[in-house]
Amino acid sequence: MKKNRERFCNREREFVYKFKVGSQCLELRVPLRFPVQENASHLHGRLMLLHSLPCFIEKDLKEALTQFIEEESLRDYDRDAEASLEAVKSGEVDLHQLASTWAKAYAETTLEHARPEEPSWDEDFADVYHDLIHSPASETLLNLEHNYFVSISELIGERDVELKKLRERQGIEMEKVMQELGKSLTDQDVNSLAAQHFESQQDLENKWSNELKQSTAIQKQEYQEWVIKLHQDLKNPNNSSLRMEAKS
Repeated sequence: MKKNRERFCNREREFVYKFKVGSQCLELRVPLRFPVQENASHLHGRLMLLHSLPCFIEKDLKEALTQFIEEESLRDYDRDAEASLEAVKSGEVDLHQLASTWAKAYAETTLEHARPEEPSWDEDFADVYHDLIHSPASETLLNLEHNYFVSISELIGERDVELKKLRERQGIEMEKVMQELGKSLTDQDVNSLAAQHFESQQDLENKWSNELKQSTAIQKQEYQEWVIKLHQDLKNPNNSSLRMEAKS
């Protein structure tokens, strides 16, 4: 059965994408080995840069590539399932042994049969949060959450404005280049500019993505620590510093 899976899955298929640039009909051919290990979005980004593809095909190429990978992967799963069933029918695989293997896997992975795990930090925090949200401290808790939400929303707004300005500037640049296409500029010039635009967008998006992740991580840590301390503070009425700090 393992040999069947290797025969069906571990093979190369060619992804073909056709598009037009000006009056030229172009074709992109990319060999892909299945199962595809790389994320489709990452693969799409590499193809755009590696082949200096124009930005106007970016969305359509991504959709076509994703669809191709999904469809070919489903075909592999179907072939693998048929091969496995045929192996059972032909006696190549012992049915009782297969059933025992499945039962063991089920017992190990199903929560009902799995061994209880030690409570995690997130579970402990969830219990503390549940206590606080149903206590007089709930308003303080919600105010703090709102402040965090506003802070992240402002960052997202700044990101969107910066990306919009970049795309508008790139749109003007591309429009000027397209006007000169066939005169002083060639298709290669268009493709080169499109690749530069794509790289600039990726750099800016990555910069903001990292900043948002960092800010969110800091907020999460601060929030969890604050909630735990508030919970402890409520157990000790003599210490009200945290509540005063949150209200301020």
